[in-house]
Amino acid sequence: MQSVLKDKNYTVEEYILLEEASEVRHEYVNGYLYEMSGASREHHKLCKKFLRFFEDELQKSGYEIFIENMKVKIPNEKIYFYPDIIVTKEKQTNENRYVQLEPSLLIEVTSDSIRKTDMVDKLIQYQKFPSLKYYLIVEQDKQEIIVISRNSEGNWQSETFSQPEAIINLPALEIQINLTDIYAQ
Repeated sequence: MQSVLKDKNYTVEEYILLEEASEVRHEYVNGYLYEMSGASREHHKLCKKFLRFFEDELQKSGYEIFIENMKVKIPNEKIYFYPDIIVTKEKQTNENRYVQLEPSLLIEVTSDSIRKTDMVDKLIQYQKFPSLKYYLIVEQDKQEIIVISRNSEGNWQSETFSQPEAIINLPALEIQINLTDIYAQ
């Protein structure tokens, strides 16, 4: 992440107003803005595949799916991120028109330049959502998805899927993801 103005500390209100008027997206961490860099073709293709898959599989169950331009606010923190995919059942209100507060699943499509942020910083923050069941870290340059899930005791566990025939089971959402379908050209 690249800080935009290191010498300026923004309030949440200033951040929200700036984001509404800005053509460039920024993540917000405790007063500091971090400009979102552009994404590769592979990144966009993976996001679109997940969007289509989740729309086909989950909309009939009352979920909404957001891609790339919707923020989440970390509970009890002054932190806003733009996950690549958000799956939620939260009902729309004025409070969540531009930011989701109760995600069920979050996806980050990662690359060498942001892997540490996705695997450490965002993981720590995303685990603060009581509603979150799954966090998927999706590699764009190789066939690999890390699934971080909350088990029935409320503890987090991680499993890596990289075999072409791998099937990812997400029982809380009652779906399965086939890696071949996601990574197929």
